[in-house]
Amino acid sequence: MTRYNPTRSLSLVLPWPPSVNRIWRALLGRVVLSEVARKYTIKLANALPTGPVDPLRGRLVVTMCMRPPATLKNRAHDIANREKILCDTLTKQRVWVDDSQIDLMIIARGAPCDEGRVEMLIQEMPECLHVPPLTGSPS
Repeated sequence: MTRYNPTRSLSLVLPWPPSVNRIWRALLGRVVLSEVARKYTIKLANALPTGPVDPLRGRLVVTMCMRPPATLKNRAHDIANREKILCDTLTKQRVWVDDSQIDLMIIARGAPCDEGRVEMLIQEMPECLHVPPLTGSPS
């Protein structure tokens, strides 16, 4: 039996991201990053480990546990529209080369906590586990 053994992995605890609905704003005919998004990218960058950067270069599996702020405890909220700013900022901060490296992303809803956070595990997949793209129609 072959066991999954990632070549490199990174475990992060990141601040709770804004909804994708709050990331972009139209200003004088241009679409720009909102103030909320700009502040968040700085907060996320400050939460990352410091030191020399060696970005992950292989195909990636990303697992996120979205733990909303306690203020959202009894309110409906969407966990599937918060990963975009996370991925874009991790690309900008050179955690990986580009978020197009992600082949599998799992987003789980976690228990609310204080200000909220995202517990993230990023794993490079060994070459032997890469799955070729599906082609043609199913049989």
